[in-house]
Formats: sequence, C-alpha cells, structure tokens
Amino acid sequence: MMILPLLMNTHEETDMDTLITTITEMDLLNWGLMASAGLLLFALITIRQQQHKNRKNTELLQRTQNDLRALINASVGMGERMLEVERRQRRLAERQEQLDIYDAANQPYEQAIRMAQNGSKIEELVDICGLSKTEAELIQIMHRFDKAS
Repeated sequence: MMILPLLMNTHEETDMDTLITTITEMDLLNWGLMASAGLLLFALITIRQQQHKNRKNTELLQRTQNDLRALINASVGMGERMLEVERRQRRLAERQEQLDIYDAANQPYEQAIRMAQNGSKIEELVDICGLSKTEAELIQIMHRFDKAS
C-alpha cells in the first residue's frame, strides 16, 4: 500500500509539471503573440506616417513645379519685353542721330533767325552764320516781323 501513494505522488507531480510547463509555454506563446501584435501595430503606424509624408511631399513637389513653370513663363515674357525695349532703344538712337544731324545742319539757320529777330543786318547774317546773301535776305524777310508780333 505504500507503493500506491508513492505512485500517486509521482503521478500527481508529473501532472503538475506538465501543467506548469503547459502554462509556461502558453505564457510564452501569448507574450510572443502580443509582441508580434505590437510590432505589427508599430509597423502600420509607421507606414501611415510615411504615406502621409509622401502625400505632403507630393503636394509640395506639385506646388514647386507649378511655381517653376510660372517663373519660366515670366522669364520668357520678360525676355520678349527686353528684346522689344532693345529694338525701341535702337530705333530711338537712330532717330536721335538723325535729329542731331538735322540740328547740326540747321544750327546756322536757327542762329540767323534769332539774329534777324533781334534786328541784325543781312551782312552780319552772311558773315557770322555762313549763309549766302540770298539765304540771309530770305530769313530777314520771313522773321523780321516775328519780334514785332
């Protein structure tokens, strides 16, 4: 009879060991599942954050590309305006040169006109302005009455 309680104790201890081993294995499995779930959750959150950053970066890239297009168009427009301004400047320079030539050619006549308006004689117009006698007479006839009026 003594052997039977010993067998029972051994059998009960074996069941107890098996139960403890099973609980320990289940705890490890639960911990492993919880850790895996935590890592999965962390990975999902990280993916969402990256997707959000990607969307923001895509929007920023789109705005930057639009701004760049606008700057390029403005630059092209400004270049065209500059070409037009240069063309106008060349035309004005040519016209100014023509006027300078005209003024140089007319300077003796303008001086003669002023002198005639101030009452200078024909001989003075010929000597000082380098005009022919006929030119001096014509200027005096045309402008001697300008001062009086």
